[in-house]
Amino acid sequence: MAATALHPTDGVEALNRFNDIVTRYCESQMFFAGCNLGVFQQLTGGPATADELAGRLNIHPDPCHRLLTGLSQMGLLARDGNTFWNTSLAAYLTPGGPLNLEPLSMWGNLFYPMWGRLDHAVREYGPQWQQTFGFSQQDAFANMYQDQATLRKFGGLMSAYSIPQGRLIAETFDFAPHHCVLDVAGGPGGLIIEIGKRHPHMRGIVMDLPPICALADEAIEAAGLTGRFDSQVADLFSGPYPSGADVISLSWVLHDWNDEHCLQILRNCHAALPSGGAMLITESILDENRSGTPFGVLMSLHMLVLCEPGARERTEAEYAALLERSGFCVEKLVRLAAPRDLLIARKP
Repeated sequence: MAATALHPTDGVEALNRFNDIVTRYCESQMFFAGCNLGVFQQLTGGPATADELAGRLNIHPDPCHRLLTGLSQMGLLARDGNTFWNTSLAAYLTPGGPLNLEPLSMWGNLFYPMWGRLDHAVREYGPQWQQTFGFSQQDAFANMYQDQATLRKFGGLMSAYSIPQGRLIAETFDFAPHHCVLDVAGGPGGLIIEIGKRHPHMRGIVMDLPPICALADEAIEAAGLTGRFDSQVADLFSGPYPSGADVISLSWVLHDWNDEHCLQILRNCHAALPSGGAMLITESILDENRSGTPFGVLMSLHMLVLCEPGARERTEAEYAALLERSGFCVEKLVRLAAPRDLLIARKP
């Protein structure tokens, strides 16, 4: 697609365009600050002036007013004069809202510093954990598994993406002929819990490491699915995966790994499924020229910053090649109005 032409306005239009680009991270930081300071949670009690809110948050009224003004311009707060309140969108950033998306603010303290080294990741073709924080990705997750508060926050981040995605998959895929879904590296289980809510005949298994399985057990109990759903511990690479499922979900798993590791995972899935079993892969599927949605292109760079060399968002053809080498037949790609699409494959 041809680039949009600029009118010759002595550089002002170009300046405005570039100014929008270079300051976008400031908007993200306003969002992170609002979450971290507790602005949205404080406003669940009703409208408040900047002075009143500053007193509750123990911050200076002037910067508080500036932040509230910025958040209102982003559509997160409404205002009448000097009084502010949460919009319907900001309700999703509060514990009592329809869905808690506040853990998305974890992008700020976890991923934002690493993106500051994107140029290094491009030059070095490798993740930036050690260079940014002084420890490896493996050490970062080992430390997180020992810190319950951080682990729960990270679990909330996974659920913020997987719960809405699970609702779409539950509506999109025909689960009627199936009886059990296994979510490989399924985190707290948000995705398949939504499937279980919509399809009462389905059983479910969340497969992950022990600390994550404990979070999944809590979520399963809270959803009233105990008895139909459970968690089981298994290693992503060494396996074997839990048996008994005729649907396997791989959601934001394969993009973390290079092709050889993806093949290992897919072959483990193939071994765990019966003939006719379904593979549901939810990833941001790129177009054949490796463009795609802005988020899909961004996530491919995100994998460069975070994961091993070769980890990336892939095209439909690239996933089809991996699936066929693992013994699967691709059925169809479903584009979803969500961060991730749905690629359906079958074991012959």
